[in-house]
Amino acid sequence: MEMGNATDMGGGMPEIMPGTNVMAGDMMPPPQADVQWIFDLAWLGEGIKADGSICEEHPPKLSSEGVWEKFLLNERSTLLLSPWQYRLPNLECVIVIVFFLWQLLDILFKKFGISVPKFTSMMLAGLLLNVIITISGDKSIMKQILLPSNRIDVPGCLGSFGFMIFWFLKGVKMDVKRIFKAEAKARITGVAAVTFPILVGSMLYKFKSAKNRPLSANSYDLLLLMESLTSFSGIARLLRDLGMNHSSIGRIALSAALVSDMVGLLFLLGNVPLTAEKLIFGLGTLVEMSFFIVIVFTVVRPLMFKLIRRKREGRPIEDIYIYGILVLLCLACMYWNNIQQFPALGAFFLGLAIPNGPPIGSALVERLESFNFGIILPLFLTTSMLRTDLSVWKGSLTFFSSNDQQFAVASLVLLIFLLKISVSMIVPYLYKMPLRDSVVLALIMSHKGIVELSFYMFSFGLQLLTRETFSVLVMSIVLNSLLIPMAIGFLYDPSKQFLCYQKRNLSSMKNTGELKTLVCIHRPDHISSMINLLEASYQSEECPLTCYVLHLVELQGQDVPTLISHKVQKLGIGTGSKLSENVILSFEHFNRYVCSSISIDTFTCIANKNHMQDDICWLALDKAVTLIILPFHRTWSLDRTSIIADSEMTRFLNFNVLKQAPCSVGILVERHLVNKKQETQQNTKVCVIFVGGKDDREALAFAKRMARQENVTLTVLRLLATGKSKEATGWDQMLDTVELRELMRSNDSGMLKEESSTIYLEQEILDGADTSMLLRSMAFDFDLFIVGRTCGENHEATRGIENWCEFEELGVIGDFLASPDFPSKTSVLVVQQQRTVANN
Repeated sequence: MEMGNATDMGGGMPEIMPGTNVMAGDMMPPPQADVQWIFDLAWLGEGIKADGSICEEHPPKLSSEGVWEKFLLNERSTLLLSPWQYRLPNLECVIVIVFFLWQLLDILFKKFGISVPKFTSMMLAGLLLNVIITISGDKSIMKQILLPSNRIDVPGCLGSFGFMIFWFLKGVKMDVKRIFKAEAKARITGVAAVTFPILVGSMLYKFKSAKNRPLSANSYDLLLLMESLTSFSGIARLLRDLGMNHSSIGRIALSAALVSDMVGLLFLLGNVPLTAEKLIFGLGTLVEMSFFIVIVFTVVRPLMFKLIRRKREGRPIEDIYIYGILVLLCLACMYWNNIQQFPALGAFFLGLAIPNGPPIGSALVERLESFNFGIILPLFLTTSMLRTDLSVWKGSLTFFSSNDQQFAVASLVLLIFLLKISVSMIVPYLYKMPLRDSVVLALIMSHKGIVELSFYMFSFGLQLLTRETFSVLVMSIVLNSLLIPMAIGFLYDPSKQFLCYQKRNLSSMKNTGELKTLVCIHRPDHISSMINLLEASYQSEECPLTCYVLHLVELQGQDVPTLISHKVQKLGIGTGSKLSENVILSFEHFNRYVCSSISIDTFTCIANKNHMQDDICWLALDKAVTLIILPFHRTWSLDRTSIIADSEMTRFLNFNVLKQAPCSVGILVERHLVNKKQETQQNTKVCVIFVGGKDDREALAFAKRMARQENVTLTVLRLLATGKSKEATGWDQMLDTVELRELMRSNDSGMLKEESSTIYLEQEILDGADTSMLLRSMAFDFDLFIVGRTCGENHEATRGIENWCEFEELGVIGDFLASPDFPSKTSVLVVQQQRTVANN
């Protein structure tokens, strides 16, 4: 039998007043039924000790016997528990209630357009349950479910385990080497954001007389250190929830938070001997902590690398290794708990020793993070909120509390926040960061969340903090995590981060000017199609072509997105990154042996799949790219007759790039080799479908550059509405006429088609059916169709067929040409002109 009267850091077992006779369900037994009551308790795996407290058998009885329980106990039994008073049903009820509430709050915040992280919704769900219990009273069903009397709090214990997994994954996803790669402003901001508040707070405490100190030295040091810290994991989760982790501010914030986290960890370890009762005990604890850190990095980490070397390439990590790592996680937490230190630090250091990224780090994150963050971790946050005293909040919020300690805690939290936000804003501003961006960065660095809350829970469990102090600190975290994201959302406008202050499109540049393109690669199938298009579109040294190749890889097992520059022209065989080796070598071969005059530079982007468009646009903006070329989300087989891949993620990415690109964008639907000159010595036949508009002019400008090659024959097919005048009546039509003037003049002068590499045709059409018949009749005459994305939009050329468009990103004509029902398997390039140019 094991006693149920104990406390722990995160919701283990509630306290039991010794000497009280309490049975399950808060029901006191009638005097005449003492024997029967004790028998019922024994049936349920419980008993009563001499001092009146409840003990229970381990493992305990998890669930009832169902509808037969009354008969199995005794017909005269006075004890019949409700379903939610058993362990397993109680756990299931709590999980359902908490999950429903925090998901509901998260959905409501999104519907109202309020920027709030997910864990804030979890905390508010716990706060709402605390309010419900307070209002409904001690005997309500909700309190029996959420705060079972004299029982082990199973949901709280499970939540604490989920919190340990959270810290473990925090270490797994952290790459400490990035500290040395961070920019100077990020490193200095990270260091200053921790050290400056600590130094100022320490000086203020020293100058204050001992009589006027409402907080003890240990409590003050604890609050000063935790309020000055900036958690990397908390910042990474905040940026991910706000969709900022791939922005320039997000990258700087992640680097600064990583530096801050490491500096704070050093402060935390160095503070251990100072807070011990005797220096010798503190030094002994520090030695035990150092011993653990040495073991995980000299024994566990080499074992992980040995496991990676033994694993067959392409094969997943076996389950037995995952289970073994989870056992090590539990042992690490037990070790740190035995030396009376924060158990989560053991999980963190173990995670830090495991190599991040594939195959081990990504496998652990993939298997544990979603379930842990969505189901288990909310239990920990709810337990934290249920332990707070709501009556304390009123006095703390008004700063007129009669309790000097509460007022001191609230004042200290506010002071450190102001110091932290000030220094985090001033340092980047001195490094020439815009003031608005500096303020946003300072708000991010001042964010508080689950890491700080967990440490306060641990301190509260060790009675280092009173319940009133703990309640004030929890209130500050709730307000911080609620108001700061809203302020960031108000100040930060993601729609303006890719604004370009000059025209970057083909129509506005000279035909002989340098063309900078950004080619995106997702799969090995995309390599040959992009190389063929580049070869067909390159003219000569007088018309230079610079190509940036971006290989997109999904981020796995780490928090920080990465952009790697490979410098293809300087690479030797085998020196490229393993992730992009095929891409690097293929474009290096093309550059060396096919088109040596083309300047090619390759990059690898390791990013979250939902934010890859940010990295594409940032690179295009930084390199002053004129045209981004994206692969279509469908991939065809070698014979071009069947679809072998259909990636919705790629389609979502293409949509987002079209929306926010700082230049023109092309989507290549590759179903036929664009360049055939090496095989058949025939010209590559290109056809531009021209109806009118800026996208059509952009498509024509690209086609004209291709036509400058001797082996390319260009046909421009202009579709005109039947019975309408050809004269230009609007600005767009005037621009169309200017673009076509040279071609129309050649056609009117009677130049023989055999003597020109460009052919201009005009065709009157009645509606979309005419357009369909015309294009079907030309299906086998060309190797590549080039069309504008809005080609034929609101025009007679697409009337009647616009409702049949399957892929909006291709436009009506582009979708028709790329349709499986189109007779030929000709490749299609859909072009969209640069959408916005910022005013100077």
